[in-house]
Amino acid sequence: MATKNYLLVAAIDFGTTYSGYAYSSREDFEKERTKAYLKQWVDPGSSMVYNKTSTCILFDESVNFSKFGFEAEAKYLDLIMDNEHRTWYFFRRFKMTLYDKQSSGDGWFIEDETGKQLPALVVFSESIKYLKQSLLEEAKKQQTDIVVDDIKWILTVPAIWSDPAKAFMRRAAVEAGIDTNILTIALEPEAAALFVKHLSVDRQLDEEGGDLFRTFALGSKYIVVDAGGGTIDITAHEVLNDGTVREIIKSNGGNWGGTSVDRKYIDFIKCLIGESVTQSIEQNEPQVFFEVCREFETAKRTIKPQSDIKFNVRIPSQLGEAYAFLNPRKNLKSKKFVSTKAHGNIPISFIGDKLRLAPKDAESFFAETVTEITCHLKNLLQQKSGKDIATIILVGGFAESPMLTQAVKSTFSEMRVIIPHEAAWSVLRGAVIFGHDPGLIKERRSKYTYGLAVFDKFDPKKHDEKYKYEGDGEIRCACLFSKLISIDDPVTVGEYRKAEKYMLTDIEDEGSMELYTSESSDPKYIDEKGCSFVGYILSAGHNFVVNEIVDVMMRFGETEVEIKACQPKSNTISSYYLGQ
Repeated sequence: MATKNYLLVAAIDFGTTYSGYAYSSREDFEKERTKAYLKQWVDPGSSMVYNKTSTCILFDESVNFSKFGFEAEAKYLDLIMDNEHRTWYFFRRFKMTLYDKQSSGDGWFIEDETGKQLPALVVFSESIKYLKQSLLEEAKKQQTDIVVDDIKWILTVPAIWSDPAKAFMRRAAVEAGIDTNILTIALEPEAAALFVKHLSVDRQLDEEGGDLFRTFALGSKYIVVDAGGGTIDITAHEVLNDGTVREIIKSNGGNWGGTSVDRKYIDFIKCLIGESVTQSIEQNEPQVFFEVCREFETAKRTIKPQSDIKFNVRIPSQLGEAYAFLNPRKNLKSKKFVSTKAHGNIPISFIGDKLRLAPKDAESFFAETVTEITCHLKNLLQQKSGKDIATIILVGGFAESPMLTQAVKSTFSEMRVIIPHEAAWSVLRGAVIFGHDPGLIKERRSKYTYGLAVFDKFDPKKHDEKYKYEGDGEIRCACLFSKLISIDDPVTVGEYRKAEKYMLTDIEDEGSMELYTSESSDPKYIDEKGCSFVGYILSAGHNFVVNEIVDVMMRFGETEVEIKACQPKSNTISSYYLGQ
């Protein structure tokens, strides 16, 4: 991170369902640490004002950027009404395409709502560029001469993402015009914890929020559950004597965010209209399901545990029209039951354009997702490292769902459950605090086993025959995984680990010293299940001397990892950054 003075710290929270930004000056931060400016976004469809806009982006027929957020949704729906949408490119909820990304390779494309493809880097970088430009315009209202390089930029990512996924987001931000030296990647649950930590001074929580002073007292342990649209992102900390924290459970989670509830509802609607109508809409009017999701996104917030009020959600007229076209003399609104695999026959009724469901049937859309989350938390808290954790901090947009909050409170009734009033903005506000004061985390847990690909003399007692080859007159074993650090090992932030010595034996066109990660604690070969190639520590054209020793050291920084290669013989040093 560059040390130049900055006028603002600006954080971009690029979410699966909603995105937004916040910023504050150093002066504002010193007066009130949680104070930050949040952009207010107006949804043209409802005229409601929100602190985030929807994560949607629209490109025209020539693949030029058109609109982002609520405006992109409104424009796309307008194009649909005029039947002019098919040649445009509309992407929504595309952040989840990074969830399983294990490779750092290029040439990666993603599909829009109608199956048309664009390079992922274009879609992500144009989205970040829009948010960056919007932020600059807002900031210039207060400081007219501010430019992008006067700002320290923070981009939030899920802690559970792979290194290639984090690196991709950095690359997209650089492509959007943010210099890599003024950009920091922040982990979402850690940012949220920072925000909640400072609430004890600046703001009160609700009655059930618990005692924040006890939560962050020296020696206390807490777990942060960042419940977003796409993922549930979890980390756990112990507060140290100097007020900093150490990570006691490596970042973890799963794809059990709020959008998984939406998928259950879409499956229910497909059962309602039947397979043939579903196929017809997907082929001819795929945007209809987008509208179905949009209606449910608003209505699902009314679903509460043990409610005695029926659930009402608007059904787009095109569903009924498509159903009638393929089922002559039948009316969708005359149906009394929906037959589902999971829950059998579910009774339904219609009033005008609203579908009505019994409260317990509406609750069923949440059942599997909420169970996944609570069971995962139970398993974590039963582990040795999870013992003595007294507090659950629940943040993120999905944390505002009564179905999730009540399930967590009832499942863990013996623990303090803290849910800030501003749960949906905790990550954003915390990321701004992190930009001003990044020193909270003192010790982390390694998320993977890291190592280099090496060869050794072939030993039939130790090595698999399939890796045997001949080189320089000797029989060797290729593809061996030489470990630098094991998964879940504790690491002190900012300190280099003990150097490991390697002989640099060749120089390839694309680079040297292949870095791999593994989900196993003790991998033997680089092509085992759970192993992934990350990149070359030495880029092509480096000045290192072949057939000489290279010392390799790892350093875990604020949120990213540095691998430093030093060669005493040539007095050459090179650093490789995961996420840069």
